[in-house]
Amino acid sequence: MIISTAATREDFVSLPILDLSGADSPTERGVLLRQLRSALFNVGFLYITDHGVPTSVISSLTAKLPALFDLPNDVKNGLSKLNSPHFLGYSGFAEETTLGKQDLREQFDYATELPVVFREQKGSDRSDRSGRDFTKPYWRLRGPNQWPAEDMLPGFRQALTDYHDAVQSLSYRFVHLIEEAFGIPIGTFDDFFLPGAHSADVAAVRMPPQHRIKLIKYPPSSSEHRGQGVGAHKDSSGWLTFLYQVGDEQGLEVLNRNGEWIAAPPIAGTFVVNFGNAFEAATEGAVKATVHRVLAPTSTSNPRYSIPFFQGLPLDLTVSEIRSYIPRAVRSLRKQDEYTTNTNADNVSAFLDPRWDSLGESQLRKWISSHGDVGRKWYGDPLVDFYTS
Repeated sequence: MIISTAATREDFVSLPILDLSGADSPTERGVLLRQLRSALFNVGFLYITDHGVPTSVISSLTAKLPALFDLPNDVKNGLSKLNSPHFLGYSGFAEETTLGKQDLREQFDYATELPVVFREQKGSDRSDRSGRDFTKPYWRLRGPNQWPAEDMLPGFRQALTDYHDAVQSLSYRFVHLIEEAFGIPIGTFDDFFLPGAHSADVAAVRMPPQHRIKLIKYPPSSSEHRGQGVGAHKDSSGWLTFLYQVGDEQGLEVLNRNGEWIAAPPIAGTFVVNFGNAFEAATEGAVKATVHRVLAPTSTSNPRYSIPFFQGLPLDLTVSEIRSYIPRAVRSLRKQDEYTTNTNADNVSAFLDPRWDSLGESQLRKWISSHGDVGRKWYGDPLVDFYTS
């Protein structure tokens, strides 16, 4: 298959909208794949419709967001990330930073419910049958969530679990479309997400990934000035991001090739999909982890709610390993020129830096950089200083 990038990233002044129902039509599938290839190589962001996530599953969760954030402060603080070496739980208003500035939002972080595997000391139980060393600090990122009591928010845990499972399924289907757009066999990446899909060799089977979900509230600011809801950044929490924008409140903007901020307003029934740093690294920059930001609502606006789902990868996987699955024809399409803007946001992650080839290392670095207080409590000053220096 010939992969074409005839369009240029300078061209995009809005985000493409892809109808995934075309995947089920022999006559429309080719059109969908051409649109996907263009979005992959020329934009890095897109909307998807007819994605298969039931409206009832989405609305069951979104309906509970106001009540979640309206829980008493002592209840929310009791779920603080400071309680969790996995960086799961509640962050109060302006407690997270991007590029050294406070983000004007509050949020809850949840993830695939998984048991702890980290071991404090080296010993006979430090590894599993595959020989993984679970004393490595990044394994401490895996672990259970912090949930509000059921009587405080009835049905919330079930609603979030149902949402997680539905978007997880969507993410796997979407990866298969990407494989087809790349011209590689469908299922090539399955071993990253579905352990043992293609191998009975215990040593070759990956640990299942832990996907993460943020539930975010951007309160109206105290002025007409639209502050930093989230500063300019690339997503470093996963392979792909599936964002559901709740309601009509705008704020998301995407940086195009000319350094212009392009609005990505909510469109009913859609997810916004974008590609993380690991994806950019695996394709050597051919598929861009596009810079984006969120502007906080003004004093005359309503709160903005959003739900990003970050598709995880196994922590002991390396970018070099992923890259070996990507055809050279894809990797050779890397754009050599940089954004023509004075922001340093495009350099948030030096994706060719060999220090962060390990996904576990890069994930731990990301969380410690965003939540230094959690990092110092659970990982200690020397490790935090190493990752933030």
